[in-house]
This record gives sequence, structure tokens and C-alpha cells, in this order.
Amino acid sequence: MACRPFAFGVRLRDKGRGRTVRVLQDRRDPSRYRVEDSRRGGKTQRREHGSLAGALSDLASSWRKRLH
Repeated sequence: MACRPFAFGVRLRDKGRGRTVRVLQDRRDPSRYRVEDSRRGGKTQRREHGSLAGALSDLASSWRKRLH
């Protein structure tokens, strides 16, 4: 089966709070994905996932947490 590269990117930005959450495909291992949660003036948090579904679920969860 052919392995296709990640053809789109996901980036959610909250300009008022200076927060950005991204999903990126790992360049060394295309079957792994990384979620980066960056905040203005803070340290970027990176979380690794073995599937795209897991990475998108983590993205949605962390984006919802910003409301609380």
C-alpha cells in the first residue's frame, strides 16, 4: 500500500490570548504526528501521536480547554 504524505496542515490561532495549536507530520517517520501548543511568552508544548486520529483528538481537546 502506498504511503501518502500529510497533504494539509491544521493551525488554530487565538490572537487575543496569543495561543497557537498546530498538527504537524513527523519528517523522519511519516506515520507519526506532533501537536505543538505555543503561547506568547511561554514554552511550546509538544506531544507525539502514532496516528492522525489521535493527534486531531488531542488538538480538539486542547483547543476546548482554552475556554476554561
